[in-house]
Amino acid sequence: MHGSYGSPEENWFRWLESKVKETGNEVILQQFPVDDWDTVTKVGPDKIKDFTPIQSLTAWDNYFTQNILPQVNDEPFVFIGHSSAPIFILHMLQKYAFKLAGAVFVAPFFDIPDRPEIWQFYPTNKTFYSYDFDFVKIKSQILKSQILGKTYVVYGDNDPYVPVEQSPLFAQKLGSEVVVVKDGGHCGSIFKEFPLVLDLAVSLA
Repeated sequence: MHGSYGSPEENWFRWLESKVKETGNEVILQQFPVDDWDTVTKVGPDKIKDFTPIQSLTAWDNYFTQNILPQVNDEPFVFIGHSSAPIFILHMLQKYAFKLAGAVFVAPFFDIPDRPEIWQFYPTNKTFYSYDFDFVKIKSQILKSQILGKTYVVYGDNDPYVPVEQSPLFAQKLGSEVVVVKDGGHCGSIFKEFPLVLDLAVSLA
């Protein structure tokens, strides 16, 4: 799953899709409702409070329920999410009952403070922000052949958007194994291929 202002066509997503399919696994990679960066920027930080973004937790929940949930069968699967997608995945894990072989969370966070230099993210992300999850329930859904599965948190050591404590905290709450990418930034557009995520995902499948 892509993040805010994102698309399946950006970053390393289509590359990962093709590589995972080569292993014989199926992939669900779809476009969630998102805003246009330029449109939001033109609104400006002073008027953004009166702007209703396309992206919201409700909009993504509705899309997931209508378009992705029907494709998920009883076989364990792997969630892979980048940026705002990991916290959305937690919301879905709390709402629905799944059987997961594991998950790979790339550059995750629980919240990002509203900062002047990246103000465009706050209106689209704010409804996702939460620390109030039932982590016992969420972790109980992570299975692999009836054995406790595994989750990974992958993040750059110089992420320009996510506060330095956020991804490690995400990992701590889920009991995830941490993989730090040196000079990885937000682990997005600087990578057109991301073999690390591929290896982790395939190891869980």
